[in-house]
Amino acid sequence: MNLRCDLYLNGGNRRVLIAGRDEETPDHMALRLAAAALFFDREPVLEVGPKKPAAEGFEYYPDLLVTEPDGYPELWIECGNTATNKLTKVIRKFSRARVIVVREGHEEARRFRKLLARDVPKSEKIEIWGWPADAFRKWAASLKESNSLIGEASGRSINAVLNETPFDVTLEIF
Repeated sequence: MNLRCDLYLNGGNRRVLIAGRDEETPDHMALRLAAAALFFDREPVLEVGPKKPAAEGFEYYPDLLVTEPDGYPELWIECGNTATNKLTKVIRKFSRARVIVVREGHEEARRFRKLLARDVPKSEKIEIWGWPADAFRKWAASLKESNSLIGEASGRSINAVLNETPFDVTLEIF
């Protein structure tokens, strides 16, 4: 499944395509779209692969990426379940990068924070953002193959309408 979305956010507009991978769940794609909205003004790269200079020669790729002018990762954004081994290597290799993991709910974010504290050295460098659970369910249920998101999004907040469903949500940090 692919998600096409016309984003009309913060006075700008952009058409994006989030190409689903074979193993990707609808919830993961919903999180990727939410992250694209939250970082709209930073113009994140939504499809990162080996040809992206910031990831060249590295075994892992983020769900979304914002780079500095020199190509170094400024924001490395993961969505949903993410291997602790991957995050350990990311914060070691890209020590200046801000690393954010967006989770589908507060409870998932809390559990993941505990797991990181136990298994990842310097885990405090990783931000975990959690949706209010009911809000994420509503967000995911609102998605279609072709989408329109109109409103404002910045920081951890989305105040917008997704396919005629209004959202006024702020993700919590864990």
